[in-house]
Amino acid sequence: MQALDDQQARYLVGPDFDGVVGKLGAHLAKTKLPIAIGQDAKIGDRIVLENDDTTRSVYVTPPVDYVFDRTGAQSNAYAWPGLSQYGPFDRTTFSNKSPRLLVAFPVSTQGKWKRSSARSATDLVPITAVSPRLSRHFRLVNVEFVMCPVQLSVSDRAGSEAAYRNAIEARLSAGEDVQGAIIVLFEEHAHLKGLQNPYLRTKALLLTLGIPAQEVRMPTVTQLPGSLQYTLQNFAVSVYAKLNGTPWTVNQDKAISDELVVGMGFAGIFRKPVRRIASVFVGITTVFSGDGTYLLGNVSKECSYADYPNMVRESMLSVLRELKTRNNWRPGDTVRVIFHAHRPLRRVDAARLYLPACARSAPSRILQMAFVTVSHDHPFYILDRGEKGEPIKRDSNIMKGAFAPTRRNDCAHRSSTRLLATNSGRLIKRANSPLPAPLLIHLHPDSTFKDVGLHSPSRP
Repeated sequence: MQALDDQQARYLVGPDFDGVVGKLGAHLAKTKLPIAIGQDAKIGDRIVLENDDTTRSVYVTPPVDYVFDRTGAQSNAYAWPGLSQYGPFDRTTFSNKSPRLLVAFPVSTQGKWKRSSARSATDLVPITAVSPRLSRHFRLVNVEFVMCPVQLSVSDRAGSEAAYRNAIEARLSAGEDVQGAIIVLFEEHAHLKGLQNPYLRTKALLLTLGIPAQEVRMPTVTQLPGSLQYTLQNFAVSVYAKLNGTPWTVNQDKAISDELVVGMGFAGIFRKPVRRIASVFVGITTVFSGDGTYLLGNVSKECSYADYPNMVRESMLSVLRELKTRNNWRPGDTVRVIFHAHRPLRRVDAARLYLPACARSAPSRILQMAFVTVSHDHPFYILDRGEKGEPIKRDSNIMKGAFAPTRRNDCAHRSSTRLLATNSGRLIKRANSPLPAPLLIHLHPDSTFKDVGLHSPSRP
């Protein structure tokens, strides 16, 4: 696996990726590409983004610090160092200081699981023993793991879901009181579809009992220590958050009275006899404050596809009314609402669903609305040949993150679209880590808040 990783790095690490793209571009530029009858395309040079006296294409966004107390005095530019120094944001109010976690795992992997846990016990999150460092980082008193072995082999894909479900039901029916669950899966079972997927079925079972679940796959557990420590940082944060903890918030714009981030989504419900086409729909709304604190969630009533727009509008109006009362909005307050939809909004969506609801919920107030789509899946990469990377460790000549743009670099893609670099420098952990892709952020043209690039210019 290490040899494979080294070979892949020859194509994916910044300077190597740059060379491969250059060779590919030179090869494709030699011939025309037919795209339609009588229409040919030609591969040109790569786009160079730079600032000059008349054009600003590259910006540096304001820093966003992770905050670990309500005053904002305890903050850090990076999440885990701040968590190590200050503890979680809600350390004084988090009630369950001694959580019990159910661990369901294939019995044939118990040796590997325990070895991995023992190896990590002094670092982060052991599974078969209480981790001193987990308690120290999250200010917990005692973390107890309730082991639930599952009689299962790798080849038994058809029976994996039933094996997990029966083992968990038997363990919980014995009177075990747990506040969370960790589901350990073979890689071969983690990607099974639909009702055959053991994690999806056990997660549904546990959620009906009010128990959140976190998945972890065996290749993750058996990573080399150098990689495992960083994976388990994310794992620990996920578990703490699912226990209703708040690891951190972020600083936000203090010049406005209130800022809300509204996530909009939907679920289609499949019913017999036609199971391939969703017969009814449910709108799902999740609201966070501008600093990332979870405020509330709303699930609409079931409705047909034709009635879905009206249901979403009423759901949105209900959410905003509740927030107006909860946050005591007053006449003249400036309220900013940022809508993050599961897909790019059409203009008819903004006009019919969201604008009327916001206007009705906040009369006589200054209301700013932004309809935003944030995409991970896109074809764009940014290279900065001026970035030479950082040593992977102190006094090392091996570099990581070469050609990765500095975090917070914001490149203009179109007038309402930005490519934002979020992963670079010390956030890149390995020398073989691929060149990180930026986030593609698109602002809908009907937004009334359109600040997508009014920041300080970056160097050319």
